[in-house]
Amino acid sequence: MGAAVGAVFAAAFGPFLYYGQMQQVLSRLFPFGRGLCHAYWAPNFWVFYILLDKVLSFVLLKLGFDIPAPKASFTGGLVGNFSQFAVLPQVTPLITFLLVIFAMSPCLIKAFQKPQPKHITRWVAYAFTCGFMFGWHVHEKASLHFTIPLALISVNNLDDSRHYFLLSIVSCYSMFPLLFDPQEYPVKVLLLAIHSILMWIGFSSCFRVDVAPGGTKTNNSSASNRKQGFIGKFGTIYLLGLLGVELWGQLLHPYIFGSRLPFLPLMLISIYCAAGMMYSWVWQLRQILKCS
Repeated sequence: MGAAVGAVFAAAFGPFLYYGQMQQVLSRLFPFGRGLCHAYWAPNFWVFYILLDKVLSFVLLKLGFDIPAPKASFTGGLVGNFSQFAVLPQVTPLITFLLVIFAMSPCLIKAFQKPQPKHITRWVAYAFTCGFMFGWHVHEKASLHFTIPLALISVNNLDDSRHYFLLSIVSCYSMFPLLFDPQEYPVKVLLLAIHSILMWIGFSSCFRVDVAPGGTKTNNSSASNRKQGFIGKFGTIYLLGLLGVELWGQLLHPYIFGSRLPFLPLMLISIYCAAGMMYSWVWQLRQILKCS
């Protein structure tokens, strides 16, 4: 495995090293000068940190406290260095690095103590998830780094298929704002709808719930399953909430606010999708801890 990784590194960075362009590569791989968050927040842990800072700042100002305004606004909707908080402690690249390593540690320790090839895909996906959730200047497209590997193990059991079904929809929907031209809207909606339908048909046929004699339900792939429906009640409610967020951004927000508060629909998408991503991270961590 080490030889394979070393060969990939040599092939990827060798030409840049030969032509003296490694500084450019490193500045893009580690964009510490660009701020903690992109203009459109990736749906990760820092969304809640920013939101808490905004709420605390608003409350303290209402109570008469003198809160200095940060040099750059996280809700300005512009590309820039957005790293300043009004109330909460400032976040540095070192803090995000330590958080990522700390979040990875259960997986790293387990892989070191008892390496098992059958779990390598799950471990790699979890490591990518930690980088996405707690990393510095994460882009929303980075969710593909762990969503795609999890597709490889989504047919292992019913729980993995449920998790992937929910995660892949949230991941795809979180990237909707990247395709913002009007002619692109029906394309992205249709693609996500077809993707969701095909997943539903495929997983439902793979994990069919049969009715045994006497009226009891048994699953032909997971006899321990007792949940109703494919994704359960809470999963269904959450996915319907995505529809509500989209209706707000496309119809209600322009009708109520017009051209005011243009960043609010993007904030709602980030916050709502971040809740799904946090659930995915916790769910994956539980699976890592249960691996034997």
